[in-house]
Amino acid sequence: MPASRYPCRVCGQSTEGTDSYVVCSPCVEDFEMRAGERGSTTVPAPCSPAEPPAVPLSPDEVEARLRKLLDGW
Repeated sequence: MPASRYPCRVCGQSTEGTDSYVVCSPCVEDFEMRAGERGSTTVPAPCSPAEPPAVPLSPDEVEARLRKLLDGW
């Protein structure tokens, strides 16, 4: 199925996807971060300099995570 550009359902940023229901990577990361912090009223701080930065995900991994999130929603 060919990919096209659609607006993110959360922030509206143009995002590539195979259907019109897309969520951009930054919104997914924000959702995952907040889901891990349920019950907390503060937003976690970004990575400290002592922590290595996160490894970028391949497009297939990003799509699999998005599908898992949407299926659980």
